[in-house]
Amino acid sequence: MSDVVQVEIELLGRHFTIGTPQGEQETLLEAVRLLEGKISTIQQHGKVMDADKIAIMAALNIAHDLLKTKVGEGLEMAAFQRKIRDMGEAADAALRQSQQPLF
Repeated sequence: MSDVVQVEIELLGRHFTIGTPQGEQETLLEAVRLLEGKISTIQQHGKVMDADKIAIMAALNIAHDLLKTKVGEGLEMAAFQRKIRDMGEAADAALRQSQQPLF
């Protein structure tokens, strides 16, 4: 059984402590960044000012985007994102290695 880690975040001026499985902190923080982006867009382009309504609209936008996204059969979105991140890290490592002097 994996350990739960507490992560401190802030959204809409409110502080939250969220428990997440060990090793999933970065996925949680990616979700927070995604939500912050949706909230920012709503605040910039909408007339909604109430924090609860903004949060609900952002959640609905994300749920709608998720339902429109089709990922290969049986592949969860979080696993798909981790695979993309791992591929990016592997590409970065290969680039760093190729830039090292041969002598």
